Parts: sequence; C-alpha cells; structure tokens
Amino acid sequence: MLIRNLPGIHAIKVGRFYYKSRDIEETITMSCRMMLFESSDRTVPLGRGGSATLIRFRGVDYLVATRHQLGIKWGAPLPHDILDTIRISTGESILSNIPLKRVVFETANPDEEFHDLLLFETADEWEHQGRDRPYFFDLAPFSTRPRVKSFLVGYPALDVVMDEYLADFVPGQPGTIHIKRAICDCDLDLTFTTHVQHYRRYKFSRERDVVDGYSGGAVFSLVGELGNHEVVLDGIVVRAGAECLHIVDADYLIAAFASTLDPA
Repeated sequence: MLIRNLPGIHAIKVGRFYYKSRDIEETITMSCRMMLFESSDRTVPLGRGGSATLIRFRGVDYLVATRHQLGIKWGAPLPHDILDTIRISTGESILSNIPLKRVVFETANPDEEFHDLLLFETADEWEHQGRDRPYFFDLAPFSTRPRVKSFLVGYPALDVVMDEYLADFVPGQPGTIHIKRAICDCDLDLTFTTHVQHYRRYKFSRERDVVDGYSGGAVFSLVGELGNHEVVLDGIVVRAGAECLHIVDADYLIAAFASTLDPA
C-alpha cells in the first residue's frame, strides 16, 4: 500500500509544508540517499556504503548513517579521512556529493543499537545546496499519534546497482551506477518489548526478498486522522530481515544532536 492509494487524503503535512498525497512518496524518498565511499587511492572504484538519511535539527543539516554499512566495527575508531571519503548522492543523473565537516558518534554503550549510528554535520555550503535542502527532514520527538501506515525508505543492495560500474571501471573515467531507491509499507509492532534503549520493531506487510542496504535509511509514518494527517520520521534503520526491521528512534537522535549543539 502506498500513500497515494489511501482514500480521502488530499493534503498531508510534512515538516512545515503541506503536499498532495501523490507527492509524498517522492518527497520522503528523497530524504534518504545512497551512500558510497572511496579510497585515498583513486585507481580503486567507489564502494557501496548503504543508505543515509537527511535530517534538520535546530536549523542544522545532518546526515545519519551506520557503522556497519561502512565496515566499521562497534567500538572501533573511525578512519581519520572519513569526512573526505564518504559520498552522499544527490539523486541527479550525474553523481555529486553533499560535503561533510564533522561526525559525532558514540564511544560508549557498545551494547546499545544506537552505538551503530554516525551523525554527520554537512558543510556550510555546497554546489547543489538549494536543490538538496528541501529534503532535509525536520526532526521531532517520536510521535504518539495513531499511525495509519509506516514506510521503510532506503537503497536496497541489488546487483544491478553497481555491477556495470565495477565491470567497466576505468580510473579517471565516468562510469554508470544504477541508483535504485525503494519505499515499502510496514507497521509498528506494538507487542515488541526490549531492554535496549530507543529500539523499535516494525513488521513488513509481506516478506521482503532483499533487505541488505537499507541500514541508514529511515522509517516514516503517516499519523493522525482524516483532515489532520502528517508524515513524521520515526527513526533510522539499523537491522532488517525478511519479516521485520528495527530502528533507533527519533528521541535518541534529538538527544544526540542536542548534546552536540549544547555540550555540557
């Protein structure tokens, strides 16, 4: 089920703006981007790093990704050049990048799922900033309003995405990457209990054949009642299986971002 197929919904609030239901899926899928990384050796092709989510908090733009999609073990230090080698796609026909100026991450709590998250602050300016900025999703606390439906958004690890690029790679020459973004419906599992902080589970409406690549993507929910609907960001995907997925919720993100802006 997609948002545009829900009957009786004409205008839906997303952040500070209202959109027609047919435009919602395009808007929220553009709030997630494919993440790649490169080596300091430019003769080596780009590697795939999963998904990343664009978030705005108190007027500051961030990207959220996961350690494990970049092959960084929990508790391990980050590569010193990580801000220079991460590539965040802009979703246009020619791959460009949202530059990053710092990264915030947990050094403690290795037993908590939120330890997996990497919070990147964007540079003050970049080439396509005007085009990208509308898709940084305004962060708010995890909503307690009734959920009509929830949606996983991310970039599945399909062979077709990178195969042509890797097979034909020539250093210094342009290559073809077939970026595939996806949105699928799911439901918050209200029966799920855990001692893990800020950790929530969602059940897919049907089993998924491909679940790799979604970590760092997001779950959005349509909340509210007819005439008062809103799309909210529930959290960042950290695990996914054929039948369900798990997120670190928006409440953790708010606490983490607030601590970076208001250090003790």
